[in-house]
Amino acid sequence: MNKQLGLLWGLSLLITFYLGFSYHSLSSAQQDDIKAQNSTVTALKLLENNPLAQGSITTSDQIKNAINKRANKAPATKTTNITQSLAEIKSLLGNGMDMAGSAKAYIMISAFSEQDLLLSLEQLENTANQPGNTSLLSLLLSKYAEKSPQESLAYIDHHLTSVQSKVAATMSVVAVWARNDALASYDWFVNQNNDNGGTFTNNKMALYAIFSELTKQDFHGAIDKLIDISDGSGNNYIAVHGMATALTTKDEFAELMDRTHELVDRRLKDSVINSWVTRSPQEAIEWIETVDDTEEKTKLQEGVLSNWMISEPAKAANWYLSNAEPTEKQSYADKIIDKWSYNNPKTALDWLSQHPEIDQEKSTTILLKSSVYRNTDFVINNLNLLSDDKDKLDLSISIHRALNRNNKTKAAEFVAQSTIKEALEKKIMRHKSYNAN
Repeated sequence: MNKQLGLLWGLSLLITFYLGFSYHSLSSAQQDDIKAQNSTVTALKLLENNPLAQGSITTSDQIKNAINKRANKAPATKTTNITQSLAEIKSLLGNGMDMAGSAKAYIMISAFSEQDLLLSLEQLENTANQPGNTSLLSLLLSKYAEKSPQESLAYIDHHLTSVQSKVAATMSVVAVWARNDALASYDWFVNQNNDNGGTFTNNKMALYAIFSELTKQDFHGAIDKLIDISDGSGNNYIAVHGMATALTTKDEFAELMDRTHELVDRRLKDSVINSWVTRSPQEAIEWIETVDDTEEKTKLQEGVLSNWMISEPAKAANWYLSNAEPTEKQSYADKIIDKWSYNNPKTALDWLSQHPEIDQEKSTTILLKSSVYRNTDFVINNLNLLSDDKDKLDLSISIHRALNRNNKTKAAEFVAQSTIKEALEKKIMRHKSYNAN
């Protein structure tokens, strides 16, 4: 059960990853294409052309009829019970942020029989594309996929038109399928990709789960399969990310880093380094020391810094600064401060005070400017550290803007108590006049 709940949580993180990755990694034109496209592979093609197709269902209509036929065998009391259960599960899932509620919902669905699942899916056919049903459908279909992954995918293709819902449900189903039969899920992806000219965008996020499981079973075989599907698109990045999270030894990470040279995408190295640092920062650092290309080594070191600072910021900062030449100390320190400001600016300020070789005024200004909207009170309390009136005025304008969004009274109090009140009031009035015009 713990592994199953872990899978549930992992899927929620993966869906979040999709929402961020998909729309930031594609061009605006590609994004418009994704939003506009309807389902490009029908259930008929899924089951007729895929050599892994199971059972005698051969058309999308037959899929629907088979599901309805089996679901309709349920007595009226059973239908009522399922309706009530679905309402309770949907309430537990809420907005997806309540782990305890999600776990309870998963446990309830885990107890569903095949008839329960089919009846539930039938009831949701007409509301499948409503945003509030995305998590519920993903859980139902992933449970159904334990025995019938192909029929689960056919249901998605036949009933879901929303790209977001389609991707979320597909990822849930394929994660279960890959865990049970990684090679079959990989072949499914290849067939889908080939049928659609290598651009089956809706399903490429499923590569994370597929390659994670392939790697656990056969590391070298997974690398070969990665190269086979390499097409210069987001496929490589997603698959490598899945592989990297499944690696367990230093030799495996090192070999995957070496093999990324065969795939022309700089982000692949960063993805592997991210996972490696999470597992063992020291191992990743030792490997980076073997890199001869100075420019490449510098980029990799910055990748280590970004990820290591999440768990051990002080150690990461000291290590990164130790790699800087004397003339580079300031620029390295500024990168550290900028990254640190997101999580704990006070600790960053304390660290900065321990390094007199760094320009305290310059780095403190960077820290305060980076923190002004996330940690406004911290910035107010340390504004006196700045001696340059211009920097202090610019930062005070930002503080006023941040406060004015939510608490106009506090914003006014800040201006009234400012040591540069007159200059600040003039600049605020100038901004108001400009915006009014």
